[in-house]
Amino acid sequence: MANKNAEMLKVFLGVMRNDNNYVNLVIPNCYVKDVYSINYEDLYQRGYHNIVFDVDNTLLPVNDTNVPQSLIELFEYLKNGGFNICVVSNNEEERVKYPADKLGVLYLSKANKPNKEAFDRALDILESGSNDTIMVGDQMLSDIKGANEYGLYTILVDPLEDKYDIKTGTSRVLQNIMIKKLSKKNIFHKNNYYK
Repeated sequence: MANKNAEMLKVFLGVMRNDNNYVNLVIPNCYVKDVYSINYEDLYQRGYHNIVFDVDNTLLPVNDTNVPQSLIELFEYLKNGGFNICVVSNNEEERVKYPADKLGVLYLSKANKPNKEAFDRALDILESGSNDTIMVGDQMLSDIKGANEYGLYTILVDPLEDKYDIKTGTSRVLQNIMIKKLSKKNIFHKNNYYK
């Protein structure tokens, strides 16, 4: 099993060297404020019927297990609309199982994003392929890089809060440095949303 931190560092250094292969891996297909800002109907019409959601700072603040009613309603809407959903985290099972159960969806813990096996396992759980699956996450170096490499449609959201834990802190710091670099090159700008 490849070391996810080493993989993220390799990509970060590639972006900092202006290597287009690495730059392309971290740029999402779509960038929106939050999971409520995504045009799910349009994506469904375009043939995307499966969604992989990151948990920490995408669906819930870090270490927060309180699943808001608005999120429950969003997931009910998505499931009623025909989407299959899996929530995925590099975190332990106890962090992922409770919100997944509350939302009534499948889950994958200890995923090891951005490595390929994380997406292999997520797609196995969903019984889907990369060409009809969306990845939604707040981390360019794990969620977006891994999913882009795998061929999923990638959607980046802003993190729910600036607070992060020891597990996500390093990648968040690297991402912030990387975004400054990408902004100077006029490739990606924070808060400059696009669909």
